[in-house]
Amino acid sequence: MSYRLEKFTSTLQQTLAEILTRDSLNPDFKLVSILRVQLGRDLKKATVAISCPPGKEDHVLQQLNRSRGFIKRQLDRKMILRHMPELEFVKDSAQELEQQISRLQKEGDHESTRS
Repeated sequence: MSYRLEKFTSTLQQTLAEILTRDSLNPDFKLVSILRVQLGRDLKKATVAISCPPGKEDHVLQQLNRSRGFIKRQLDRKMILRHMPELEFVKDSAQELEQQISRLQKEGDHESTRS
C-alpha cells in the first residue's frame, strides 16, 4: 500500500472514531472501536471493521449502517475530498475468531481438570 493511501486510511479511521465518540448523539456509538478501514481499489468503498461490547454487536452494526448518511456528511465536513467513499460497517472477524479460540481453550482447560 502506498504511503498516501495509508495516510488517507489512517485519517479516515481517526475521523470516523471522532465522529462516533463526539458528534453522534447515539450512546451506543461511544462504545464502538474502529479496528481498521479497508478501501477498495477505486477508493469508492470503505469497509470499516468495528468492535463493541459482546451482545450488542448486531444492534450497533444495524444502527451504524442506518446512520451512514449522517456519518458520511460529518466526514465530508471534516475531510476535504472530491469523492467520499461509501461506508460499510462490519463486525471484526478476528475478534470472533479470538472469542472462539478463547472458548475452546477454556473448554480444554475444563476437560483437563476433570481427568
